[in-house]
Amino acid sequence: MCVGHGFTPRLELAIAAGCELDADKFVLVDESQLSTVTGAYAAGEVTGIGGVDLALAEGEIAGHCAAGGSVSDPALRSAVRRRTTYRSFAARIESAHAVRTGWLSWLTDETVVCRCEEVTYGELCSTAEATDNSGLRSLKLSTRVGLGICQARVCGRTAEELIARLAPPDRPPEPFSIDRRPIASPMRLSELATLESASASDSRHSN
Repeated sequence: MCVGHGFTPRLELAIAAGCELDADKFVLVDESQLSTVTGAYAAGEVTGIGGVDLALAEGEIAGHCAAGGSVSDPALRSAVRRRTTYRSFAARIESAHAVRTGWLSWLTDETVVCRCEEVTYGELCSTAEATDNSGLRSLKLSTRVGLGICQARVCGRTAEELIARLAPPDRPPEPFSIDRRPIASPMRLSELATLESASASDSRHSN
């Protein structure tokens, strides 16, 4: 049996653009898929986990509105209806099958917290006790939790919750920085089109 929860979308570009996140750490958007940043539209898993059909509907709405249209335009009726349907379906799945807070009671010392570095829950707890330090940076460096190849994409938020459980009330741990700002530069569609034209031209010449 395979159980997955706490899926984390890639939010780096949205965060770098200044988009506000909601309480569940998804990009906050309005009915036109517009984020809190003027001109920045978001669609798909960054706005909430709902599957490919929801992402396609959101993308259609975002593209139409980004091009100057309105979410109330007749051309978007089908997409808006599909978005409502798939959001509702995703909410029902979450309501019926989400892993609740009780998962913390399932853990044993052998439970693997960080797959990349094979850090167990027992190691995390014993290190925090031995060093009398439940600080995020300290536990990351001493146990290597969240420092593997995925860079905490898989275990970050789970480890964050576990470390918060180990921390004394007067020293709440800092959150994992799993959505680091990437090396990125904005590019216009016209610039992409120019690159594609140049590539096609080079291909013809080489033939």
